[in-house]
Amino acid sequence: MKRPSMKIGRRAVGAAEVNAAVSTASLDWLRGQRAEKSTVKKRKHRALTSGEREAKAQATAQAKKERKEQREARELERLLARVGYLSRRSAREAEAMLRVHVSWRPSSWPKIATICPRSLYSRMRPEISNRTAKSLTRSRTAADGFKNIVLRKIPRGYGRKAANTREYRPGEAADLARYMLREEALEPGTPAVFTNIIACKGDNALFESDAVFVEHRRCAQIVGFWNALEAFEAEADADGNVFSHLILAMPHELSSNGRARALDDFCARLDELHLPFLATLHQPDPDGDIRNFHAHIMMAPRPFAIEGPFEWSLEASKATEFNLAPGIRWLRERAAEAFNRILEEENISLRYSGMSQAKRGVPATGEKHHGPGLTARNRKAEQDRDEVANLIRGLAAHVVQADRRQRELAAEITHAASQNRVETARKDLQQEPRLPPALAALRKRFPDPLRLKGLSILDLMDFTPADEAADRWFSPAINLAFEIERNAEGCVRDRNGKPELAVEKVKPEYRALAAAPALPDIVLEALLQTHRRLMAERASKKRYEREKEEIRRRRIAWLQKKGTVLLFDKEYNVLPEYRDLFPPSVMALDGVRKAMIRAHYPAQMEDARRTIEEHEQEVGSDHFEGEPRPPGFFVQEPASKMPAPAPSRPDEDEDIDYAVRATWAAKGGKQRG
Repeated sequence: MKRPSMKIGRRAVGAAEVNAAVSTASLDWLRGQRAEKSTVKKRKHRALTSGEREAKAQATAQAKKERKEQREARELERLLARVGYLSRRSAREAEAMLRVHVSWRPSSWPKIATICPRSLYSRMRPEISNRTAKSLTRSRTAADGFKNIVLRKIPRGYGRKAANTREYRPGEAADLARYMLREEALEPGTPAVFTNIIACKGDNALFESDAVFVEHRRCAQIVGFWNALEAFEAEADADGNVFSHLILAMPHELSSNGRARALDDFCARLDELHLPFLATLHQPDPDGDIRNFHAHIMMAPRPFAIEGPFEWSLEASKATEFNLAPGIRWLRERAAEAFNRILEEENISLRYSGMSQAKRGVPATGEKHHGPGLTARNRKAEQDRDEVANLIRGLAAHVVQADRRQRELAAEITHAASQNRVETARKDLQQEPRLPPALAALRKRFPDPLRLKGLSILDLMDFTPADEAADRWFSPAINLAFEIERNAEGCVRDRNGKPELAVEKVKPEYRALAAAPALPDIVLEALLQTHRRLMAERASKKRYEREKEEIRRRRIAWLQKKGTVLLFDKEYNVLPEYRDLFPPSVMALDGVRKAMIRAHYPAQMEDARRTIEEHEQEVGSDHFEGEPRPPGFFVQEPASKMPAPAPSRPDEDEDIDYAVRATWAAKGGKQRG
């Protein structure tokens, strides 16, 4: 790998000078942060009885547990102090720390199109997804109603290797960045890439534009930063951590924009600490669970600053606390806070907790995360079982067809022998009939009618009437697949979560094929795809109806709690302060408009009465004698002279004008004008 140019101040430095300067500055900073250890005198050895040994073992175990808790508390305190220092430090404090400027010359700018290891793309395939309802597992919700944060942290560096990890390979950070930035893996329809490594606007931007992550030059800056950081760590801290790869499971209950906002909120906490990060939001794998929305996050523990295009400054000290248990716990808690805030904004009752179930005092769910390796092996075994089952079904169908064909040939031979044409019939059977070229090519490509995957309408364009007259074994299969896709509601039904073909509803020419023991694979594929689409549409419709019912219930409860409240103006439009609470879509729900009118009428009557009384007190009761009274004013009669209440209208549709007149008549009002 090429070495970027490194400077301390304005002086170019080599590898040895970088190592010496960074090590000295880092050690000085650590000595100032850590307290001195207290010296404890060793106890003298003496002979112990069995009871004393047992008591000593119990005391040792208790002391070990207390020391562990104290160590975790100290580590957490140190992490919080480090986080607080990084988030509130001033520019002057940042400049006081030794900084190394790392930059790439224009001739050494990396390319985003560099080929990555093939293993990074092994799980992303362009085929149609094989996900079905059986691949959906139960959502992991604990007994206290909270879901756990699923966060996997993989530290990568040149130093000591963790368990089951491989040796660090040069260029690994850049390869992971390219893997994360692949367009085919990003979740569509929403911003899916977040980073603080590049500047989009200002003096340090390569060029100013609203299109941030689609430009290859900006993607090259991201790859260039990880290459530069890797080269710097190799010289400055050869035994240290280069970066950490976080895999964070995102809530599938959120919308696409909700997941993007939650990931942006989580990354903002890293940006406050001046730690470099690259985060991408990925959609589920083709063969995995359709709810497996997840985020890949690359973060480095060394604070940095952007100095220009393809130029950064790195500090001598590192936030190594994030590689300890309290650091991982801090990340989980920040993820839970981000998820809960967006879930609350979208009115979803689900909540996440960053604490483990043991810390919360909740029993384990009994479920175990298999990991990518075991999951891949299980998927391969399941595919092998399905392939064997398909082969057995194809063999059984082939045996049935061969037996039927043999009986037909025997009948033909018997009929020919009865007419003294046995020899002629035998010659006809030995000679294979000459097929038209288009049909012969298709039969050579698809010898088994039950395995037609890859057959399309393009293969049938060259067919002639002679081809169709010679053999039509291909036509029912492809026509039935098209019929299933066109008439999904009529041809496909759900039986206990599995798709089933409605044989009685398909066209008569396809019923023989649909009733066969085994269906062609293109028909099975169309059946599975159509069933998944129907189930998704039904689930979406049910969820929409539940949300409407919940909104209707809340609005009616709010109106009942308020009692009387003015909701409409003189033109009977909703007042501005209630338009967000009662938009037209909410007023159209069953019972909402009636409840609004029942709450509005008493308040309207009280407001009109109070206004008239205040006005008559100001102008006097004889002010309008001999003059026409303005519209809306009426004289209140004594209670003894009030007529009986006006009957309600037969239909229950509350019309505002009619209700106002009926209420005034019931109170004895006499309108003048």
